[in-house]
Amino acid sequence: MVIKCYLTSNKGLSDKGVEYVVDCPVNNYVFKSISDLTWLIKQFIRKMNYNGELEFHSNENIGTTHMLYKYRICLEDKYIGIRVVSQYNSVIRILFTIPDRSLIPQVSFEKYDASKDIVKTNYRVRSGRIPPGQYYIPNLIVYSILGGLKGKDLSNWRIEIRGEVENEFELNLADLYTLGLKTIKTSFHCVTGWSIDEVEFTGPLLRNIIERAKPRESVKWIYVECLDNYSTIIPIDEALNDDAVIAIEMNGKPLEIEHGYPARLVIPQLYGWKSAKWVNRLLFLSEYRDGYWEALGYHPRGRVEYEERFKKS
Repeated sequence: MVIKCYLTSNKGLSDKGVEYVVDCPVNNYVFKSISDLTWLIKQFIRKMNYNGELEFHSNENIGTTHMLYKYRICLEDKYIGIRVVSQYNSVIRILFTIPDRSLIPQVSFEKYDASKDIVKTNYRVRSGRIPPGQYYIPNLIVYSILGGLKGKDLSNWRIEIRGEVENEFELNLADLYTLGLKTIKTSFHCVTGWSIDEVEFTGPLLRNIIERAKPRESVKWIYVECLDNYSTIIPIDEALNDDAVIAIEMNGKPLEIEHGYPARLVIPQLYGWKSAKWVNRLLFLSEYRDGYWEALGYHPRGRVEYEERFKKS
């Protein structure tokens, strides 16, 4: 069996005990049962020379078209997590979450090329329309996968604009109010499948900040860092959209902490994990870099209309 693998890491994952992720795309292995799936995983484990007991942990729906199966390999004093991504009973990725460097398998690693997963198409997700693989619920579900802010002092909060730009600068909350506010009424779509309709966000357009920063021509990505060590990455073209904002208000009121106060991204055409909360740095890059969920196999762009939930290449 020939296995293609990528090796990646992320600070937020490190905070949760995952130092590295080994990401293995699979060429649509069709399975009919958990036994079939377990057999495939054992082939990967054998190739990577892991010795330990394999345990099935859980599974969850990611939208109505994808399923995430979780296993783990139990070693003497540690375990390696395994995440199997399937679409319509076809395995498309297997990921190993590694707790320390000594457990990185001795295999050849390739460099992930995000450009292979980016296809240029103009579109807009319309409010009220159910996108593929989604379903509407009445209220927003609140996540804080890294524990939220836990009483952090926000009195000196700033968004830092850094990276491959002509102008690096910082913005506090008062500065954001001076940049010209836009209110958008939009749907919000979580990659797990739920959506809510007609939620309002208010804030300056990301485009205004990008224009002030003057990125170099080579810049293709904005890497977003947050106060809780969460991160994600956005193609700069998506950030230039007419309704991509740094939100400081929600439904006519200042953001509450649980919704991202002091400021969060809102990019309606992308799945919700891209609309990061508690943003404190925008880093302009010419080279792709995995954020938190991207390191776990999620798509580098994440367009809702095209169900870009997971990486393809």
